[in-house]
Amino acid sequence: MNVGEIIFLITVVVTLGGAAMAVLSGSIVYAMMGLVTTMFGIAGLYIYLESPFLSMMQILIYVGAVSVLIAFAVMLIGPLYRKPKEWTTIGKFAAALGVALVSLFMFVRFVMETFPRAVTPSFKITTKEIGRLLLNDLVLPFELISLLLVVAILGAIMLALFSRGNK
Repeated sequence: MNVGEIIFLITVVVTLGGAAMAVLSGSIVYAMMGLVTTMFGIAGLYIYLESPFLSMMQILIYVGAVSVLIAFAVMLIGPLYRKPKEWTTIGKFAAALGVALVSLFMFVRFVMETFPRAVTPSFKITTKEIGRLLLNDLVLPFELISLLLVVAILGAIMLALFSRGNK
């Protein structure tokens, strides 16, 4: 086993450990930390796949924006959070295993239908070309995505404020 394979296995273990922590945790804060760990692990897998642009977008969008949005939602809910009925450890494990197996089945099916045989790509797009495309040709969709994120944040804040006023 070479160094690259060892780093890959460590990244996979960190990603799966964070996912297990997110699913099996009894605390919403620990679940959020597990989700952040999983997202960092996925960014590491993108680096391993020689896709630095996707890795940076994973960190900026998911680790940065989505995790902060979840953290704000947790902070705004505060003491009004009602703890759901406790699951047994076996129930949590069974649910996580079921979701993982269904996800794996869907992924394998997608790959088998999309790539029926191994084909080497005939072109290679660089990060510079993707940036140029996003900021020259696809400016409107790029700005609409940022507007959608702002509206989602404002909606979460308004929902949290209205739920506090009604109780």
